Amino acid sequence: MAWTTPRDWTGISDDVVTSEMLNVDVRDNLTVLSSHSHTGAAGQGASSMSGLTLAALVTLTFADQSANPDAAGELQRNGNDLKWYGASVVNLTAADASAGTASLRSLGTTSVKAAAGNHSHVPDTPNQLIADGTAVISDGNETTIEDGTIVVQNAASEAIAVFATVLLHNGAGNTYTIALKYTGPTSGTIATTTGLGTSAADLQPLPTVGTAGIITPASAGTYTILVTCTRTAGSSSANPVATIYAREVGA
Repeated sequence: MAWTTPRDWTGISDDVVTSEMLNVDVRDNLTVLSSHSHTGAAGQGASSMSGLTLAALVTLTFADQSANPDAAGELQRNGNDLKWYGASVVNLTAADASAGTASLRSLGTTSVKAAAGNHSHVPDTPNQLIADGTAVISDGNETTIEDGTIVVQNAASEAIAVFATVLLHNGAGNTYTIALKYTGPTSGTIATTTGLGTSAADLQPLPTVGTAGIITPASAGTYTILVTCTRTAGSSSANPVATIYAREVGA
């Protein structure tokens, strides 16, 4: 039995209502409504809630199921928690859950809290390195003039600002290449200057542009900052002098 659209009773012939009319419009339609399933057909109601609009809904109350949802797409209340199951159970009402677990986050500086958008990454007590020394250059090999170590406390939020100066005060007739480098958990060259002659007064900066070379470490740990010198021409021995300055800064 199917739903029948009721007639317009204002158009009844001679204003006579018959039992056949009432059987169709009243009896049969009430029978359909009492035992129908939601198929989406006329009179049967929507077959799903996919088009449901909740714009005017004031309160949506979930009954306590005293259990977590266990199938994809389920949203369920367990005690005071509202939980969603996607690939696993996610507590939509929990805050500051363990690292790696999705949850609401309060602002803070611990591993389970969210950092404010206007925060900085400067360590409370930044490490720094100041070192100076000299070396003997008597051949064309790359020679370390001075080096020193600095500990990076947190690679995820800190970097190292590094600057050095070199004085090539003797070694008449020679030319040199100087370099500022680092080694440790990762290694690299920060700056290089080539074709330098000797001068008793001129300090050679590394880097030559700006005030500092920034290292962004891949991991925390101890890094060695070093300045090297290579004689590229000439045969005189020399004693270059280098000063290194390095400090942890916000990344």
